[in-house]
Amino acid sequence: MNTLPAPPILRSLERCRALGLPSGTLPVRAALPLTPAQQRLLTLARSSIEDLYQLLDRPGFVVLLADAGAMLIDLEGDQDVVRIAHNSGLQPPVDLNESSVGTNAVDLALREAQPFQTTGDEHYNLRLRRLTIAAAPIFDADGQLLGALAILALGPAGHSYALGLAIAAAQALHNQLRAEYLLADANDQLAELYATLETISEGLIFIGANGDIRRINRRAAELLGLNPRAVPGHALDRVLVPPTAVASALQSRTELSDQELIWQGHVAALPALTSIRPVWDSGRRYLGALITLRPAQSFHRLVQQVVGAQAQFTFRDIIGQSPTMVQALHHAHLAANGAGSVLLRGEPGVGKELVAQAIHNASRRAGGPFVRVNCSAVPRPLLGQELFGVEGALQPAALGGRPGKIELAQSGTLYLEEVDTLPIDLQTALLRVIEMHRMQRTGSTRPIPVDVRIIVTGNTDLEHLISEGRFRADLAARLSIFTVDIPPLRTRGDDLLLLIGHMLLMLGERAGRPIAFAPDALQALRAYPWPGNVRELELTLERLIQSSEKSVLSIDDLPPTIGRGALPIDLPQFPSLADHQGLIERDAIIRAGRKLAGHLGRTAAQLGISRTTLWRKMQHHGLRREDFGEQ
Repeated sequence: MNTLPAPPILRSLERCRALGLPSGTLPVRAALPLTPAQQRLLTLARSSIEDLYQLLDRPGFVVLLADAGAMLIDLEGDQDVVRIAHNSGLQPPVDLNESSVGTNAVDLALREAQPFQTTGDEHYNLRLRRLTIAAAPIFDADGQLLGALAILALGPAGHSYALGLAIAAAQALHNQLRAEYLLADANDQLAELYATLETISEGLIFIGANGDIRRINRRAAELLGLNPRAVPGHALDRVLVPPTAVASALQSRTELSDQELIWQGHVAALPALTSIRPVWDSGRRYLGALITLRPAQSFHRLVQQVVGAQAQFTFRDIIGQSPTMVQALHHAHLAANGAGSVLLRGEPGVGKELVAQAIHNASRRAGGPFVRVNCSAVPRPLLGQELFGVEGALQPAALGGRPGKIELAQSGTLYLEEVDTLPIDLQTALLRVIEMHRMQRTGSTRPIPVDVRIIVTGNTDLEHLISEGRFRADLAARLSIFTVDIPPLRTRGDDLLLLIGHMLLMLGERAGRPIAFAPDALQALRAYPWPGNVRELELTLERLIQSSEKSVLSIDDLPPTIGRGALPIDLPQFPSLADHQGLIERDAIIRAGRKLAGHLGRTAAQLGISRTTLWRKMQHHGLRREDFGEQ
């Protein structure tokens, strides 16, 4: 019983007749070298062709390979059948397109993207009717058509299993291409992962389920003094001694989150913020654990950024043109260019921290942290831990170690306020840090390298404390390599006016209106001795502006302690330079007299003039001893 050809075959035969294709000959092409695409396809399919031919294991078969354009590029198999195929015109590089040779299974498989078998008179060309061709399309991993693989046999009926074998071989080739694609993609992803592991700043170690090091990035190897090529495959505890908390977490397969631990590397001990994450597959099978190491210094830098351990002010922010302030700033610049410790002396409120920050920002340590500690504000039992940190039994195990302010100031500046309040034992520890450039946390014996510059202040004369045996002379010498004396506001002359102008400008912008002082109020501000110095001036102006909606403040708006101290003075409408200098001289006499409670001999000495000269100047400015009062 004859079976009708499939509809695609019938349509192909009709197209060939409509085109009037010759049915007795096949076009002959000159042999040409394979294109790169054809050569690649042949290379990929070679193993499948050989496997298929061996699987047939009998004469009478030929395996045929064509590219996506239906160009025959290979013909292998039974030599008698190959000879017959060549005589029929099927010799590479013949074009098997329908428009060239008429209806055939190879063209149909490529055209319809599905397997086909043609035999006998299903071939339009008479020379192909002796053959049976079973062809299946070949697809790459992305589903793109690469070509066709076909089995060619003699006889009008061929073999019933030829098409199945062609389909299986084409599918095997597709699977091979898919596997190669997935392998290449996995290798690309692995290369990207390895590149990522090598570029991140954290140290990473992947420990296998058996405790061996499966992977270690360059950063971790560098931190621990290991060879990243030599240690993979070795047990972690054979390469180095892990911290107890790490060994315990690996043993129990539990997490460890951001715990500061000490790793004993091959070169030196490494304090590092350590995390451990167990790795499980979808079936809850334990694959190993990922250990993350962050050096303590990088963590400290993050802490400094969070808590704002940065100096904000520079020398440009310091306002002052008086001789005493110019001299103080000169000494501060010398200190900034040096490397030794700095002692800042001055009354409370003169701006010692402002100068300390300016020194830091003008020094070689400007890029480092600026860490501040007020020694008198921390309870004495806790001051050691605040400065030196804590570790061991004194710190809960879940928290690991805690760095002190000295560690947090690494590569920067440690600003110690009221250093005169340090207990003797901490004075000794601080001296050791300065001399040895090393420190130990409270409760630890591990030395930690320290690179810190120290700037200190004190409210008590250190020489007086040394004479009383309450401060170490050698520490005082170490802390005062540079000494900067910051003058009180009452001795800075017209700096007061500069400061008032600057503060009014800032406070006015904040209040949303311009603010100024009437002449009588300004004179009262100039006459007041400002025992709280610049801090008192700033707080006073801020309080005045917040409590008043005026744009011009008069003497009545001033606090009574300031307003009642003003002395009447007649100001020329256009004061000359001599008038201006006279006002400065008058203010200096008033401030010195009030500071010394009206004692004229001491006032003259303070001003650097004789008592007779003081009397003469007082008469010139219309001043009496009663004007000084008792402050």
